[in-house]
Amino acid sequence: MRSPCGRPRCAGWGEELGGWIGHGTGRVTTSAFLMLGEAGPPGRGIWPLVFYPGGGRGGTAEVVFQHLAAREPFADRALRLELLGRLNALEGVSIPEGKLELRPGFRLSSLEKDRDRELLVETLAWFRDRWESRGTA
Repeated sequence: MRSPCGRPRCAGWGEELGGWIGHGTGRVTTSAFLMLGEAGPPGRGIWPLVFYPGGGRGGTAEVVFQHLAAREPFADRALRLELLGRLNALEGVSIPEGKLELRPGFRLSSLEKDRDRELLVETLAWFRDRWESRGTA
């Protein structure tokens, strides 16, 4: 299995969707943040997922509902609920609605099949579109 942000798993985030990868500062295990917006002060950027490689355990993706709840347009619970539904469409992902204020995760092995990777890219495009259209409604 490739690293969580190796090609082709995250390539579309920057090339197709206009995002960028922010890396954590862990000394043993680092993380990859799927970012939109600008680096810098809080509120200038947003991220839906953080990938953790997992040190041989396959890794996990953390869905940052807790942080999204404080950032427009995802302060709207209905948008976080839609994101939850889109992620739960991935095979092997079953995040309960009660986690909408937390940072639940799922195994990166859920992205092994082409169809699930396609669904994730569609979900990330939806997320980007909501972010880019914030404040215009």
